[in-house]
Amino acid sequence: MKALRTGAVLLLAACAAGGVLASEPISVQQFAAARVHAQDLADLFLEACLQSRADPQTTVAWARSRGFVPGIGTRSGREVIEAMKQRGETGHVFARGPNDESVLLIATANPSNCVVMGLSRVDGPRLRGRMEALAGGWSGMTITPEPVYSMDYDEDVPHRILRYTGVSGPDRYRLTVVSPLGIARGTAIMGISVEPGR
Repeated sequence: MKALRTGAVLLLAACAAGGVLASEPISVQQFAAARVHAQDLADLFLEACLQSRADPQTTVAWARSRGFVPGIGTRSGREVIEAMKQRGETGHVFARGPNDESVLLIATANPSNCVVMGLSRVDGPRLRGRMEALAGGWSGMTITPEPVYSMDYDEDVPHRILRYTGVSGPDRYRLTVVSPLGIARGTAIMGISVEPGR
């Protein structure tokens, strides 16, 4: 848990999202939808989180300008908000719509975190590949990959966590992606946390 302290909201979000469902055979349409969902999460992460460098005010303004609504209107959004309160975190949780919890956008301050969380079937390898591409193409950053490991949530669907550290001047940025090993319905997270330089 300490390794993710600056990005503690990532684990909060994963826990608050509840259990994941075991993988089952999927159709061609479900496969295509899982790939589209992975790309959607990556695009949202790029626009809302990376381009703002996880600045909460910029992320909140971005979400509001694109029609996102407060996440309190969804079950998962309420669970994330409650988990944040219990940890003493302050911030905002947004959903795409009042009854749409397929994607949540979370922005916190002190420390600054920006997290995109998907709760639908997702292509895990594609999502991890998108994070690798985003990290590698992040202009003005020196990026270092960190060790890769797998873990299980609720002992149903194995998830893999990848982390990258970006350095720009005195500031460090931790990029984290959590996704199912394969194509499955489960919690998928892309996040960035900021460790300001002294």
